[in-house]
Amino acid sequence: MTDSDPDGEGTSPDANPGNESLETTVQALEARLDALSKQVSGLREELHEERSERQELEDELAERDERIDDLEAEVARLDARTDILEVVENADKMTGKQRAVTLVQHLHRAAKARERRDEPPAATVDRDEAEEALHYPNIDRTTIYRDMERAARLIDSDALRYTNGELRLDLDAGSVPRKYTADREGENL
Repeated sequence: MTDSDPDGEGTSPDANPGNESLETTVQALEARLDALSKQVSGLREELHEERSERQELEDELAERDERIDDLEAEVARLDARTDILEVVENADKMTGKQRAVTLVQHLHRAAKARERRDEPPAATVDRDEAEEALHYPNIDRTTIYRDMERAARLIDSDALRYTNGELRLDLDAGSVPRKYTADREGENL
């Protein structure tokens, strides 16, 4: 007896069109999987490169921020120096009140500089430092003490105190009226 197929199809699995279709589908899926795998690898490389570039930009930005901080500190130093030079030029014409205001301005700048560095906004001067701030070395030391007392009376606030030969400004304890600070352009009383 022979097996015969009425449709003319053999019984061999290779002759089954359903198996060919399945094999073709598997090959297509493998090809697609390979393509996707290569695409994922390429995207990983791009991601790595982008992260490296981002890190370089962040490092550059940090360097620029540091440079900006340095420049701001230098500008503040130069501003203070300019103010000091103005005081020196006018030292022989200064009244007691002007010297007191100059001391307040000096302390205010120092306290603000500390505040910018995230430190407590306070500053203190003793007689020697006050004399240096005034650039008035020929003045009598008792006059310096009187100027420091006058500055404390002038402000009359918890922010500025004169005790034991020291003048202390603490901006956390109070504020200084703007007319006694160097905040406004060109104002020096």
